Amino acid sequence: MKTTITIRIYFEYGKKRKDVPFWKTLHESDFGTVILKKAKASNLNQVLQFNVSRGYFDNKKINWGLGDVQHFKHPQIIEITDTPEQIELFLEQEKEFFKDTSIYIIKNEIILKS
Repeated sequence: MKTTITIRIYFEYGKKRKDVPFWKTLHESDFGTVILKKAKASNLNQVLQFNVSRGYFDNKKINWGLGDVQHFKHPQIIEITDTPEQIELFLEQEKEFFKDTSIYIIKNEIILKS
C-alpha cells in the first residue's frame, strides 16, 4: 500500500501573485487556479479547492462569504494528496511561489477499499 499525505494551503481570496507584473494580474488566473494548474502539471494525484463559507486568519475579523463577490480577505483552502516524495518535490519546485503562504501537513487515515 502506498503511503500518502495531505497538505493544505491556506491563502486569502485576494492574494497577489508575485510571479507576474501587476498589469498581467488583471488578466491572469487567480492564485488558487494557478496552484491547481501547477499541481496538475506536476502530476499530483489529487487536488481540491474548498469553498469556505466563513472564517478568518491571524485572529482578524470574520469573513462571512455572503453574496456573489468574495471579500479579498476571505479564506481559501487548496488540499493536495499524494506520496510524501511527490509533495516534497512539488513544494521544492514551487517554494518561491509559496513563500508567503501557510502550508500544513494533515495526518491521513488509511481506508480499505473493497
